[in-house]
Amino acid sequence: MLQLFIYMVAMAITPGPNTIMSMANASEKGLRRGIYLNYGMFVGILIVDILTYLIISLLIKIIPSLLLVFKSLGIIYLLYLAIHILLSKEGNITPGGGSFVTGMVMQFANVKVMLLCFSAQTMYIINSEHELLLLMLIPIVCLLSGLVWAVAGSIISQFYKKRRVLMNVIFSSSLFILAMLNVYQLLKEILSKY
Repeated sequence: MLQLFIYMVAMAITPGPNTIMSMANASEKGLRRGIYLNYGMFVGILIVDILTYLIISLLIKIIPSLLLVFKSLGIIYLLYLAIHILLSKEGNITPGGGSFVTGMVMQFANVKVMLLCFSAQTMYIINSEHELLLLMLIPIVCLLSGLVWAVAGSIISQFYKKRRVLMNVIFSSSLFILAMLNVYQLLKEILSKY
């Protein structure tokens, strides 16, 4: 169980779409107004987590190449977020205004969450003694990680407002780098098959 917790914290706290969006959203709106995005992320992650759990064996047996499609969609999603943040005007940094629904829906294209659920479940959760308890840890750890980034975002709020363009370039660049790292991994994976 400790290995699972360490793995989840490491995956959830590192920069990704949710952490960057949590920080950007809270730095622009403040923690109180920005937290609805995090609540939506929690519900979205919970849904993805449960769906992953229900279909994991089917995914592996029937359509193993679907994972490459999800990775490609995730890269497109990261690039979309990077461009959106870079080009955003004041008061418009999070798609959908940083709402609960936006936070929830964005999880269905978030490959990092899908991969976290998939890998944690296959390595640690399925066939364990406390499957349901461990399954619930994934969205809880992700929520707490997002809140850490949101608090950091609200703390730098005044700095952000004075240097919005610079901060958007930094946030956008982080997402772009994540996308390029994923492109590299995807190409490496595809080329290793030939």
